Amino acid sequence: MSYTVTVIFDNMEVDETHYFEKEGDARKCLAQLKAKYRGKPMYKVEFEEVK
Repeated sequence: MSYTVTVIFDNMEVDETHYFEKEGDARKCLAQLKAKYRGKPMYKVEFEEVK
């Protein structure tokens, strides 16, 4: 199983995507990106589990 963390700009455009093999690494990246984009409402960070 692998995981992706995606940053989406303005609910339309994928700004960046990160791929991980370990869930812990993906969750850590997710937390860091959410903190980075916390005050910017145009950005959304999503976590997805890929089979």
